[in-house]
Amino acid sequence: MKKIKSFSALFLLFSAVVFTACETEPIDPVLGENLGQNPGTDPGTDPGTDPGTDPGTSEGDYWPFAVNNQWVFKKDGVTEEPTKITGTEVVNGNTYYKVTQFFNEAGTGELTCSAVMLLRKEGANYSVRISVDIPEQEGMTITVSPYEYVMLKDNLEAGATWTQTVQHVTSYDMPGSPIPLPDMIMTLKFDGEIVEKNVTATVNGQTYNDVIKVKIKQTATMEGFGGGTPPTVTNSEMWYSKSIGPIKSVATGAGLSQTLELDSYIVN
Repeated sequence: MKKIKSFSALFLLFSAVVFTACETEPIDPVLGENLGQNPGTDPGTDPGTDPGTDPGTSEGDYWPFAVNNQWVFKKDGVTEEPTKITGTEVVNGNTYYKVTQFFNEAGTGELTCSAVMLLRKEGANYSVRISVDIPEQEGMTITVSPYEYVMLKDNLEAGATWTQTVQHVTSYDMPGSPIPLPDMIMTLKFDGEIVEKNVTATVNGQTYNDVIKVKIKQTATMEGFGGGTPPTVTNSEMWYSKSIGPIKSVATGAGLSQTLELDSYIVN
């Protein structure tokens, strides 16, 4: 049971929280004739409630999405592999930017799977879409539905908030099993707040202007396998600098306390 549960993804982009044993799926950095022709995978029947029907008008580019843009962070003082935009993908008519996963070590490593993280901007909303592919494990097929949530709304004033709830389902198929395994349903609630706006922040000795500070509380609840689990809460504070992107993140939760700070970046 513990192994299976580890594959219901608790991803929180840029907050250093990944509770799966997945490696990042290799992404082709070359854009050619197939650009925009891949419809992507089905986002699932419940990709999440929209935090507002109108994404509004953006007040700047607080995370520039362009191929070959990259950011190098230090996690608790240790330099990580670059976070890089490597290509695009079209899902249900929306164009997303593929990004390498932030963290190489992501879970127990008991099973093998791959995760794909896609970013997009619509109006003032910046969102991330997460999907997981798990190869057959000892005759068992595990399917995880993707989900998407908004991580920043750049047109809100300091003190403004939003709430979004998404749900994804992990299904199991084990031929020959006398007892079918029930689906595991994970509900993720995101409470976002613009803490500060148009401020200055110093990270790694570098001063950044036109910064938005965001706070996101993620509450995760699982159902299935003996009645589910108690809610798990993760709190993240994130700083985004206009025309540069994310510059800092502090995440805290059960057994978690991590800080990411921007060390260098390339923005086209």
